[in-house]
Amino acid sequence: MERIKKASAVDLAAIALRKEIASGQWIDRLPGSRVLAKRLGVSPPTVAAALTQLAEEGLLEGGGQRRAFWLVGRARASSRKTVEAGPKRLLILTHEELGQLVEVSRRLIEKLRDQMAARGWVVEYQVLDFLHVKHPQRSWDRSIHVDPGTRVIALYGRTPLAEWAFRRKVRMLFVGGNPGSFPIPLVAVKSSVMAEIALAKLTALGHWRIVMPLCDRAAPFKSAMRAATRHAIEATGQSYIQSYHNPESAYLKPDITWRIIESAFASNPPTALVLLDWKELVTAHCFLSKMGLKIPEDVSVIILSDQIEADWFQPKLTRFRIPVRRLLKSVVRWLESGDNDSPHTMLPSDFIEAATVAPPKS
Repeated sequence: MERIKKASAVDLAAIALRKEIASGQWIDRLPGSRVLAKRLGVSPPTVAAALTQLAEEGLLEGGGQRRAFWLVGRARASSRKTVEAGPKRLLILTHEELGQLVEVSRRLIEKLRDQMAARGWVVEYQVLDFLHVKHPQRSWDRSIHVDPGTRVIALYGRTPLAEWAFRRKVRMLFVGGNPGSFPIPLVAVKSSVMAEIALAKLTALGHWRIVMPLCDRAAPFKSAMRAATRHAIEATGQSYIQSYHNPESAYLKPDITWRIIESAFASNPPTALVLLDWKELVTAHCFLSKMGLKIPEDVSVIILSDQIEADWFQPKLTRFRIPVRRLLKSVVRWLESGDNDSPHTMLPSDFIEAATVAPPKS
């Protein structure tokens, strides 16, 4: 009787790869051996040997110096049929863990997840550093796993990610952010328009010592916000000073925001703050309280965002309400249309004028 041989790591890797191919995981080209090795939990040489084995069986073709493999013949046709018949997959990319996102973003993602899951989609999350990662194109090749049937939503995506999606032919939609010149569809609320409304309100009351920090923001975003601030300040007859009116930092952290506000008050105490999100508001409020300054008697405050907790803020917070329902409707429409050539959709927000704005002290 012939003894049964134990399966080697190469054999087991080949079995796993056959299952992936049969499931429709890949349509044409397979990922590189390093990506597959990480996915299967084996070494790259083991994966390389398994790929060679599948090529010898006629399932794959390729190899050579670049070690790239493609599905051939019946395997490719079978994989395509599996993808067409299988559930649709949605991958949501965020720059922070879900629990750390601002309430509006978290609510949008949760509603999107529930709606698409109810329609039979497989919904997954992945946290991705859009701004600070070194060699992003190579890093994302290794870390983002998509197949031709996957749709990707990037929350506050940046231009390098748009470039990656365009070059890899990934179907991606930006919800907020800036895709630059790359043809990646975008659904967003235009922050520069909100800034113009907030600045117009403040300058009409007589403010010009207005500070709007720009921390951890993409270059196109900062450029648009600086332009809006410059226009508003110079319209009052005062000089726009970028380091004062729009101080910047590559990171958004409590100590950095604190130092930025502290520096502004040390040089020429601002009479108004325009803040981009809730984290900045909390830090600014703590600083003003420590300094014994009151809102709005000493400093007016407007936030270009919204939060359920805003109703707890005293005095009532002047802010913008983000149209979550309209954003969600636009995203779902894109997911179901299958059209990656959709134009940019810019939605208006509602300005909620409340009690944190007043004329500056004479």
